[in-house]
Amino acid sequence: MGRKSSILVIASAGGHLTQAICATSLVKQDLVLVCNKNMLLNDRFKRIHTIRDTQHSAFVHALNFVRGIWILIRERPSAMFSTGGPICLPFALLAKLTRTRFVYLDTLSRVTELSNSGKMIEKYGLADTFLSQWEPVATKYRGVEYHGQAFDLGDHGHQ
Repeated sequence: MGRKSSILVIASAGGHLTQAICATSLVKQDLVLVCNKNMLLNDRFKRIHTIRDTQHSAFVHALNFVRGIWILIRERPSAMFSTGGPICLPFALLAKLTRTRFVYLDTLSRVTELSNSGKMIEKYGLADTFLSQWEPVATKYRGVEYHGQAFDLGDHGHQ
């Protein structure tokens, strides 16, 4: 088996994907995207895999889990990175099962508590590194780290 060199980036379309692009902007390794929509015109990603969108459907999560197995076999990533959305949950579980490093960056919109996906990942210890973009949120949960925001919103005089 060859050396694993890509990073699998899992993010729901919209704000989660925007944050993932910002957070990985300086990464030199090949990036492979897993998203619920393929509407991206961006040569930043070596390949894009599309999976089903889900919120609360166990059936769709199971389908995405099976599709995730196929994606992991094909890509053989050295690590996985996600900024969330429920689509990341099957991949967080697969990362744990395959002992692939999983880094989770909770969405910037969660100012006072973790997102629902973040709460599940934190509760079951599915991330090797769990980051919050807000220091008060990081101090509220054990094992959650704060290193800043994925992109600068500017404080505009607010603290």
